[in-house]
Amino acid sequence: MVELEPGQLVRSLAGRDKGKHYLVLGELDRKHVLLVDGRSRPVARPKKKNVAHLQHYARRVEPGELVNSTQLTDNQVIRLLKELVPETEAPEEEV
Repeated sequence: MVELEPGQLVRSLAGRDKGKHYLVLGELDRKHVLLVDGRSRPVARPKKKNVAHLQHYARRVEPGELVNSTQLTDNQVIRLLKELVPETEAPEEEV
């Protein structure tokens, strides 16, 4: 089983959020992690997701930026996701 680290970029492979990119905020147990995207899933209300339903990327945020997640803001998460998500995989904005 793949170990996901805080700050790592992931993409949902299953569920209503299929195809959406998130940052890993933390690990609940061996099978579940907490995810944030700054918009539908803010830092105050992270999403619990099974790691089997995630595609992980080698790209991640520098550890210093996520050391104290209580100071992490939704705007920072949005900015970090824009930097990490490749242009070819960025989901189209709905109008």
